[in-house]
Amino acid sequence: MARQINFSATAPTPANDKHIANDIIPQSHTTKAPKRGKSDYRARALALRPQRERLPIYSARAAIIQEIRKHPTVVIVGETGSGKTTQIPQYLLEAGLSQYGHTAIAVTQPRRVAATSIAKRVAEEVGTQLGARVGYTIRFEDCSSDKTQIKFCTDGLLLREILADPLLSKYSVVILDEAHERTLRTDILLGMLKDIQRTRAARLTDSSTKDDTVGALKIIVMSATLDAERFSEYFDAAPVLYVAGRQFPVTTYFTTTPQSDYLDSAHLTVLQIHTETPSTSGDILVFLSGQEDIENVERLLRESAAHFSPGVPQLLLCPIFAALPPSQQARVFEPPPEFTRKVVLATNIAETSLTISGIRHVVDAGVHKVRGFDPRVGESLLVEPISKSSARQRTGRAGREAAGFCYRLYTEADFAQLPEDSVPEIKRCHLAMVMLQLKAAGVANVLEFDFMDRPSKRALKHALLELYALDALDDKGGLTALGRWMSEFPLEPAYSKVIYASQEAGCTREVIDIVSLLSVDTLFYIPADKRDESNAAQQTFRSSDGDHLTYLNLLHAYTQAKADPAWCQEHFVNRRNMRHVLDVRQQLNRLCTRLGMDINKSCGSDLDAVLKCFLTGFFHNCALLQPDGSYRSLSGSQTVHVHPASALFGKKVPAIFYDQLVFTNKLHARAVSAADPFWIAQASPKLYGRLASSISS
Repeated sequence: MARQINFSATAPTPANDKHIANDIIPQSHTTKAPKRGKSDYRARALALRPQRERLPIYSARAAIIQEIRKHPTVVIVGETGSGKTTQIPQYLLEAGLSQYGHTAIAVTQPRRVAATSIAKRVAEEVGTQLGARVGYTIRFEDCSSDKTQIKFCTDGLLLREILADPLLSKYSVVILDEAHERTLRTDILLGMLKDIQRTRAARLTDSSTKDDTVGALKIIVMSATLDAERFSEYFDAAPVLYVAGRQFPVTTYFTTTPQSDYLDSAHLTVLQIHTETPSTSGDILVFLSGQEDIENVERLLRESAAHFSPGVPQLLLCPIFAALPPSQQARVFEPPPEFTRKVVLATNIAETSLTISGIRHVVDAGVHKVRGFDPRVGESLLVEPISKSSARQRTGRAGREAAGFCYRLYTEADFAQLPEDSVPEIKRCHLAMVMLQLKAAGVANVLEFDFMDRPSKRALKHALLELYALDALDDKGGLTALGRWMSEFPLEPAYSKVIYASQEAGCTREVIDIVSLLSVDTLFYIPADKRDESNAAQQTFRSSDGDHLTYLNLLHAYTQAKADPAWCQEHFVNRRNMRHVLDVRQQLNRLCTRLGMDINKSCGSDLDAVLKCFLTGFFHNCALLQPDGSYRSLSGSQTVHVHPASALFGKKVPAIFYDQLVFTNKLHARAVSAADPFWIAQASPKLYGRLASSISS
């Protein structure tokens, strides 16, 4: 091994002795089960019953139901592993808080992976086919029915349901799980649910508006961290229930020196654990920032494993991230074969949302991807250090079933400098999409919306100005017909506007293809030892007009090759992500067809029409070439650099537009294409009238 990672240990975290169980509770998740009859489902549920009763939360079952019956809102703090996510919806179902065929229990999750995997588990425990009494709904996929009584969904999907049903009349209970993550959509949901709850209660009690066709709404806020008082205050002093989890001691190690390359350090640490401890000592969970990191470390470990000596156990590498197909996501829950150690490579989804059996070793890179927004430069996606709260959650994953070990790839001094908690998304993210949803839901004055943490007025006004420039709002701030149409899409408003404009431009097929391609982080993979070969292979698809048409060329070639794995390998194309692209395209096609669009309308060889069309949504992400050869953004007047992976890297064109900005050592534009400055002025005369005048003169 070329390099060793040196660690220093701290004292083990104490076990929660009162709630330690001697038995380990395995989880089985399958995506394609053989067809079973009702008796088979019931038999499976009965077999799982003893496991449910051994969960720490089971002893609190009666008290939880009693408190929920007494109060309109309850906050529940349950440590990861307590069973709160899978059990509380079932307790409420068993207690009659959902009436078959009439009302249901909604359980929101911040991530699609969690919503689908938890729904599968709960369906097994209830004894029903997935999609029947227990189901899920995520973006572009609905596995539920009119008879579903427990529905898991992403917070964004429940927001979309409010647009169609402003009182959420089919739900008797809404459970906001993982509320401590404070995602943008969760925070908006908190405010909207609070208002819906009051409206429904008033309809039951006010004699002038009495309406008992829709009952009261129960709200349950569930958190894995101890910040419950904020939620309690927000919901008018709602009671807080604490449920302890099952936690064994975890010995934490810090690196003795800072690590310059956390990917290489993660790779080497896994190898050190694997070669220095027996495979029976437990599986390994590695926390990384995103899909690209995960795939890079997976590749490094696969290459290293190919050179293991005959006596060294094999590695079963199990990545998990949102774009991964469900069948591959399910592998993380399956036990490894004999003489094999499982290595789960995960984003922060594995901090609290998922419980994976068998983990005894956690490797924490100490970073996560953070989406941010600055009105001067636009959106950004940055890799940043995690908070202390996240670090503790990650450490705890090693001690769910037995004593474990956590290897932090940063020093103890660096840990001391971490913030206690992450900044809520609503205070750092682009707000245009949620502002559009609030407007579509009937919130006239979004500036006065009851936010738990109020965004800055500057951020709110910027979002409203963008919606106005996109023609989603009129001069008085009201929602236009176009704005309501755009709100139908689970996309950022800029993409919705581009799709709308594609009908008149005659390039709907090409636009839907490119929007689908932009839904993933990366379309190619670049092995460290084959960088030149990968770049040469990508030249096959490169368009002189930039990345949007390059991606379109790739999709056409991929389709012609019939998604052949050998072709993908030869051209360094990311097969996983391309499959996800096709899935998104299929769902967008369905939605556009439902809205009366002709999805086969094509511009043929007139590809300038596609670029002009994208400018109707991305006029705010434009930069002009300066005399010194640099690009300066029209919004914020920042120096912007074309990303090295772009087809336009090293080339000079009069103007560019881009999908997003990423700040590393400097501000990089990703997904970049060339534009005529006059196109930009035409795309948004409200913002760039002066630019149009200067070009004309």
